[in-house]
Amino acid sequence: MKAAVFHGPRDVRFEEVEKPTLKEGELLLKVRACGICGSDLHTYRHGMFLQLGRPIDSGRIMGHEFSGEIVDICGKVEGASLGDRVITTGMGANAEFIKISPPMTNILVSFDESVSFEEAATTEPLATSLHAVNLAEPRDEETHVIMGAGIIGLGILQCIKERSSAKVIVVDLSDKRLAMAKELGADVTVSAAKNNPVQTIMEMTGSTQLSLVDAIEGNVDTVFDCAGLTKNFEGASVLEQALSLVKQNGKVVVVAVFEKPMELDCNIIVRKGIQLFGSWAWSAEEFRQASLLISSGKIDRKPLITHTFSLEDASEAYETQLKAEEAIKVVFVP
Repeated sequence: MKAAVFHGPRDVRFEEVEKPTLKEGELLLKVRACGICGSDLHTYRHGMFLQLGRPIDSGRIMGHEFSGEIVDICGKVEGASLGDRVITTGMGANAEFIKISPPMTNILVSFDESVSFEEAATTEPLATSLHAVNLAEPRDEETHVIMGAGIIGLGILQCIKERSSAKVIVVDLSDKRLAMAKELGADVTVSAAKNNPVQTIMEMTGSTQLSLVDAIEGNVDTVFDCAGLTKNFEGASVLEQALSLVKQNGKVVVVAVFEKPMELDCNIIVRKGIQLFGSWAWSAEEFRQASLLISSGKIDRKPLITHTFSLEDASEAYETQLKAEEAIKVVFVP
């Protein structure tokens, strides 16, 4: 079968590889769409998080946010029939076919032709966004800041706006992504390339000098860190900025992963009583809820899909996803 195979940093190649074989209780999907995730980019750039790829003799096949059709079933898999259009998750979907094993067969979700395969492939990142929002529990009168307007940050914006009238401020370096945030309902967008985001947001929302520690208290209820920390970044991290912006007893939800360790002044967390959440992936129920939000039309994912590529153009696809000023979500269409 055709596949995009990761061999090392900045080295993804189109290859013919062996088609997966099934064991009892497994099923085979013909992959119809697979998105390139932010975690895939950490692997592509630096060789990090290799566990997210399926190992084969020549390298690893990345890809875990996908949709497809069931083309083979070994034994009995509850709720699965040949020809079903489905979403689930697994490793190795940058390929024509992917094998789905328990427990991922247990979160198999069917969808009809009203939802495209490309839209359905964004279910997994939307579930990740939904999990972060569930931790924050947004309310109508609150102010939330999203730092980073990639697919996860924009999904957080969509989930907040779907369930509340909370004010949402979105921060990013990319004008393209900020324009998309505005289109999706952001109340305010801030360019981190042109402004100091902490100063700009505090001018909008207010701030107070704290006693006992040398720090300023912002007036934001929740800050979502969807940017993390890259290997080559210098200066105040997004997480440090988030701790400044959040109000007394406010929440900081960390959704991004970090490419290197960082120092953090924990006295600010203690003094402000900050609730610091790590947000990893999603629950099975949140995955199903994300699918329903898309299929019901309550959340529209079509605008986020900016590029599609064949597996033959794998290297170009990954390089395009790296360009925040050009791309939001790049999807393989095998």
